[in-house]
Amino acid sequence: GEGFQRRVRGKQWYQRRVRGLFRRVMALPRVLALLVVQLCGVSLALKPVVLVPGALASHIEAKLDKKTTPHWYCSKKSDWFTLWLSIEYILGPALNCWADNFKLEFEDGTFRNTDGVQTRVPGFGKSRTLDYSDNHHLLSYYKPLVDALLKVEGAVEDVTVRSAPFDYRYSAPSDVNTEFQSRLKGLIEETVLKNGGRKVVLISHSLGGPTTSTFLHSMTQDWRDSNIDSWVSISGVFGGALKVVKAMVSHGVMDQLPNIISDRFVHRRVARTIQGNYYMLPRRPVYTGSDVLVRTPNINYTVDNLEQMFVDMGVTNGPEMLGTVRNSSYVGDPGVPVHCFNGKDIKTTSSYYYTKQKDFPDEIPTDVWGDGDGTVPRRSLKVCHGWQSTCSVQEYSGEKLGEHGKILDNPAFIQHIVDIVTDVKKTSCADKCSSTPVDNRTL
Repeated sequence: GEGFQRRVRGKQWYQRRVRGLFRRVMALPRVLALLVVQLCGVSLALKPVVLVPGALASHIEAKLDKKTTPHWYCSKKSDWFTLWLSIEYILGPALNCWADNFKLEFEDGTFRNTDGVQTRVPGFGKSRTLDYSDNHHLLSYYKPLVDALLKVEGAVEDVTVRSAPFDYRYSAPSDVNTEFQSRLKGLIEETVLKNGGRKVVLISHSLGGPTTSTFLHSMTQDWRDSNIDSWVSISGVFGGALKVVKAMVSHGVMDQLPNIISDRFVHRRVARTIQGNYYMLPRRPVYTGSDVLVRTPNINYTVDNLEQMFVDMGVTNGPEMLGTVRNSSYVGDPGVPVHCFNGKDIKTTSSYYYTKQKDFPDEIPTDVWGDGDGTVPRRSLKVCHGWQSTCSVQEYSGEKLGEHGKILDNPAFIQHIVDIVTDVKKTSCADKCSSTPVDNRTL
């Protein structure tokens, strides 16, 4: 008996030593990362940042090897070039070539690129990838925010501020989006290591909101606790946006340009093939069957009969494409501390009225106005206000400070983000984080 007990105690001592050694070995990467960070001068007071963009903000490159084209002047073969956004490529006759390369095909329940078109999203993990949304650096995007973050003492480019661009044409649960979520997870883990174990502040804008929410819901709570300091959601399209309805019904995404420069019907044809647009349509529970999205003399369309709207527009496979994103967007509590920013008190479309049934869906509709940030209705923006994990809510009134895109240039907003990342005002409030995220899928 006594010999047996000694053997048991010896075995337990050995197991404890092995477990202790294992923990020390597993801690080595973070210890080494901490040493490298200190030697390189990165401030441990600065939380690392990963930026997730909205729709149309990521650059998409393409390489062509096509058998046919819609017009003689469109290239069949090419090396890698900027498909989005190169402004001259969406103007005049070139628009037809762009449309044929940018659109998605849909068959057997799956979205894919057009035959002979390869695409990629450049700059993953870099600091400056999302400074501009176009390749000529005319349309500023995250640049003012990145400039401010990299000016913080100890900030190191491509180490403390990193970008996670993605192909917004695809959404969850597509294979392309699943691959992005896997890369995002790896980028966050790598960023934590490169910054001496400091957890990441995720920053998202617009479509990046539901994209980030869906990503976080796919992670375990242990992973979130180990890797995410907090999430800054800016102008999140959590309940969808009416502008997407207009883009798919009558206008496409470039509705501010006259037809002679950039044909809205070509843009509309492309918009109806993009899975990400179906993902951003108004959705339950933010909208109900009593909320009219599109009104015509003969019928009103709501979230209850969007499938019928596509059929009535002649998009016969629209209901099936819409079905691919059903129950794919999570808008419940994400299980990490959240800082929610958005604009308000700006005229924002709440529904559209097409006055002549015979001209539907080609007619230019009349806007019915409500409140929001000029692009996203306030009810959609406010979803994150109600989460248990939300630490702070900041709304900016008026177009100059709170408009959907201009909020990224707002000096007060930028300073608020710098304060969060440096924790100057002790804004982490991690104790408010819900330990159990709510599985609240929409659509």
